[in-house]
This record gives sequence, structure tokens and C-alpha cells, in this order.
Amino acid sequence: MGGERVLHKVQIGKESSHGTAVAADTMLLGEVVLPEADREVVIPGFGTGERMPGQLASAFVRRVLGEGVTFNTPADRGGAYYQLFPLLFSMCVKGNITPAEQTSEQDDYLWTFAAPLTGAETVDSITLEAGDDARAYELAYVLCPTLELSGNCDSGEVTVSATLFGDKITATTFTGAISAPTATFVIGKFFRVYVDDSWATLGGTELADALVDWTLTINGGVKPKLRGSASRVLDTHGQGEMEVTLALGLERTSGVETEEDYWLATTVTPRFVRLEVDSGIQIGSGENHTLTFDLAGAWVGWQSFGRDQDGNTLDVATLRVGKDATGSKAFELKVLTDVSAI
Repeated sequence: MGGERVLHKVQIGKESSHGTAVAADTMLLGEVVLPEADREVVIPGFGTGERMPGQLASAFVRRVLGEGVTFNTPADRGGAYYQLFPLLFSMCVKGNITPAEQTSEQDDYLWTFAAPLTGAETVDSITLEAGDDARAYELAYVLCPTLELSGNCDSGEVTVSATLFGDKITATTFTGAISAPTATFVIGKFFRVYVDDSWATLGGTELADALVDWTLTINGGVKPKLRGSASRVLDTHGQGEMEVTLALGLERTSGVETEEDYWLATTVTPRFVRLEVDSGIQIGSGENHTLTFDLAGAWVGWQSFGRDQDGNTLDVATLRVGKDATGSKAFELKVLTDVSAI
């Protein structure tokens, strides 16, 4: 019997030790696509005096690594939700985060992910289960090297696309008795963008009535490391150079023109950008579900008249994140939601 797409599901469990598989305890609302191959099969092809040199009797598996796994939250299924972000940021940017409850006994937890500029990496790994009614698959030691978050104020859509890697793909059975989560979905219309001159003043100057859409791309620098050992699969990982960019689709206003002038100048002026959304949905009697992305950077691209929408000119501005010497930080991602652990 063929698997039914409607019965697809994704479940995860946080690993206490990288690469040691655990039973799932959480269902994710999203879709997983597995790579075409997670292992390199070699059929030796030395000359044998025959037109088909491949020798099946000597075939072997040379390398195993579950690269190229993707996790997506398609807009037509609902898109991204607040409770998902602590997990993804912990796998991509910085792990071992303890959230702070903002209002006593109201379960409104603030997760803060500051760019880990120095020190040992702390990213969290998970065991991933994905499949349908026909078959389930498992990968352990799953981490997230790249995240792409996109939003559109006009359509209201907000989506996430995560690139993952793990040790290897194995057939499994789903961990049972896990219910679908109650999710609070992010609405694109509520996003607002602010641009200021320093960390100290960030959030003071809004580009009002300008933001149309945005894409935040985070390369967390997380990478698999296959080193000599008795194991064929992934043994360890590292976290190298990070790269973060923000692309903004902006309708032209006086505030947008001010920012364009920084781009047109022959000297580079650091800009401090806050992209923020408040759901308007309260957690108990505490704070609302919110997302805040604070970035220090410089404009590295500005396409004037890049697009048009509803008869109005749109500019496409690209910010590349870098370390601000005064504030000694590069970016900070904050999630306020009703999740206390991943």
C-alpha cells in the first residue's frame, strides 16, 4: 500500500548527547523532504576487458551523511508559528538556552539568542522522525546549518525553510501517543521595521507604511565533521563563520529615502535594524506572543525601483550583518511564546 501524503507527520526529541537517538516527544507542524541519497555507493569500475566495467561483487558504501534534509512550513498549510522558533534557533545559532518567564505562573517565556561571537559552540541536536502511514524514517544528530525566514505584509504569509543534516537515514516506527501542538501562527501584516543609529536607540525610528516583504537568511556556521574513528557515521560537528542577511521590500517613503542616502554615500555608516511582530494574542494574563530580530549591519545592496506593487514603486534593500564595535554584538533574536523547553 502506498503512503498517503495527508498522513505525513514530523516528530522530534532533543538529544542529551549528540548523536545518541532519543524517542520523540514533540510533533512539529511542517513538512520534511529527505535527500535522494544519504550514502555514496561505489561500484568499482576498473578495466576488466568488458564493456560493463562495474563489478557488483565488490560494491561498497564509502561515505554516509544525511545532508540536504529540508523542513518547511508551507504558507498554504498555515506557515510558521511562534512555538517553532526556539527549537530552530537552538539548532542553528545557539543552544542550551534557558528562557525567562515574564509574568509569574503565566507561561510567557522569553527566549534570547545572541550571536555567539566567541567561546565554545552550544547548538542543540535532535532526533528526527518523519514519514507517513506506509513508513517512518529516523535521523539522529540533526542540526540546522541554514535558516530562511520570509514574510509578506500584503498576503499575511510567513514561512520557514530549514536545511538540516543528520547522521544517516534509517527505517523506524513513530513514537506513539504524541498529539499535535496547539500553535499560534505568525501573521505577516503585523510585522514592523525600525532603523536607527545605534543599539541604544534601536526601536525608536519606524519606517512606517513602508514594509511590504522581507527575507531573513541565517547561516549559523554549523557543519558536520567526519573524522577518523571506528564509526562510519557522523562523530562530531563544529560551528564556523556565521553570515546573516536581511532583504527588505520597501515602498518608497521619506524614511526609506533617508536610508537609501546611506547606501548612496561613499562611506559606510552602520545601521541598526529591528524587525518585529506582536501577535496581539496574550499568553494567559501575561505578555503577547512576539518575535524580535535585532541586527547590526550595513546596506550592501539597494535596488531602486526594484519592483512595483499596487501601482507603487518598491525598493529592495539588503542588509548584511556585522559586529558593532560599540555594542560588541552583531545580532539578537528574541522569541516570546508559551514554550518553556525544546
